[in-house]
Amino acid sequence: MNTMRARVYLVTLQILFVTILVLHLPSLPFGRIQGVVVGVLAVLTLCLLTVPGRQLETTWFIAVLSLGDAAALLHTMRSVPTVEPWTVCEFLLLIIVVSYAPSVPKTVMLSGLVAGSYAMALYRLELLASDHVFLLPVLLSLTMAFAGKARVVQAELERIVETEEQARYKTMTDTLTGLPNRAQFMERVARSIQCGRADRNFQFAILFIDLDGFKPINDSLGHKAGDAVLRQTAKRLQACLRKGDTVGRYGGDEFTLLVNHVTGDGDAIRVAERVLAKLKEPIDVGERVKVGASIGIALSTNMHERPEDLIRDADGAMYKAKGQGKNRYVISDQCRDVPREELKERWRRVAQSRW
Repeated sequence: MNTMRARVYLVTLQILFVTILVLHLPSLPFGRIQGVVVGVLAVLTLCLLTVPGRQLETTWFIAVLSLGDAAALLHTMRSVPTVEPWTVCEFLLLIIVVSYAPSVPKTVMLSGLVAGSYAMALYRLELLASDHVFLLPVLLSLTMAFAGKARVVQAELERIVETEEQARYKTMTDTLTGLPNRAQFMERVARSIQCGRADRNFQFAILFIDLDGFKPINDSLGHKAGDAVLRQTAKRLQACLRKGDTVGRYGGDEFTLLVNHVTGDGDAIRVAERVLAKLKEPIDVGERVKVGASIGIALSTNMHERPEDLIRDADGAMYKAKGQGKNRYVISDQCRDVPREELKERWRRVAQSRW
């Protein structure tokens, strides 16, 4: 919508500019200069109507449009004896066009070039000592006014973005532990899947952790003790990660780890062993308690097109670890553990994404 509005405004300004200039061309002797002017204006107007929306307010396009129009105006002014009201109007329109540059410094720079073209026209007409020179500070004052307005708008946009980011952070963070919540963790896994598609050598692993012995602590000592255990567990899990990895609270007493840049089972296993060792240490919640962990590990493959698939595989391996006696890890075997119908569905999704 904003792009469409900008196009409408710029097209309106361009039509005004072209109309004023073309209306005054017949009063001049027709020749090669007038032909060049008409050609330049036609090309610039066509570009304005056809350029993609994402390019409309880029520096290069605003520079081409404003400076191209300025060149056409300067060519025309070579055939007039003095600065006339319509030429002043044209320069004012160019300053308004320049105000659509994407940043304040670029607006000031392009406005300076437009003002410089007006000064060049005065020099050619030998009018630098006339009252016409007073238009220069007017052009520069307009530039400062537009730049000031753009600065205010930019500050307001930054404030809005910061507020939205803060709100998003709150909705994407677990309030108890300060860790990424399930939604944010899934978002990061999706990002790692995208990296794996772009780079076949990029692999990662998901560790799904369920605390063993947490429910008795929560039931016998109360929710405050349970919350203290969860907070302390979150800190210990963070201490087990390498740079670039992520730990999140999936829900209840379940945590998930995203281990990026693994070369095989060994990297994920070493992280799992650190987690098991760290969680064996007693936690003081008014009295010393212990929890353990059952861990399921799922390694990324080209069959994982969705974060949910990896989480499901790691979750299934975690339940196997619980069934084997708890306080251990199990690595998911996709071909053996995933039902055949689910494998077929994953193959179908892989084929669709590739084609």
